[in-house]
Amino acid sequence: MNKLVVSYACIGLFIISGCAQPLSHKLNIDVKDNNLCIYTNNKSTYLSNDNYFTIFVGEYNPKEKFKSLYDKVYEDTKFPIEKNDCLTIPSNVFEENKIYKINLETNKNFSALVCISKKKPILSFKIMKPEDSSCLN
Repeated sequence: MNKLVVSYACIGLFIISGCAQPLSHKLNIDVKDNNLCIYTNNKSTYLSNDNYFTIFVGEYNPKEKFKSLYDKVYEDTKFPIEKNDCLTIPSNVFEENKIYKINLETNKNFSALVCISKKKPILSFKIMKPEDSSCLN
């Protein structure tokens, strides 16, 4: 009886540990032509059979449901794995000193929290943490 319980427990732990994946992977961000430019730096990412992926941007508020301010579906487009293949998000999507969540969804979800600064004519950003409540952190 004890061997049976231990066997089921081991099988359950194996299934849970083998199947568990993070909800979101790190999304890499840079600036290109004064716009945000995103890429995954994850060579094991692939497109679904539909051959499309989506980018969503929304103002970050952990107390509210995510609301997209910008979204774009890419079909038959090279997936942005490397920095030189990054996809741009126009700077006019963002307001200064607000935290935004950027998601790229395909067979995996990639996301980042960023704070945007538009001081001078140059766009810049800072990566934020989920516990950050403002860009001043």
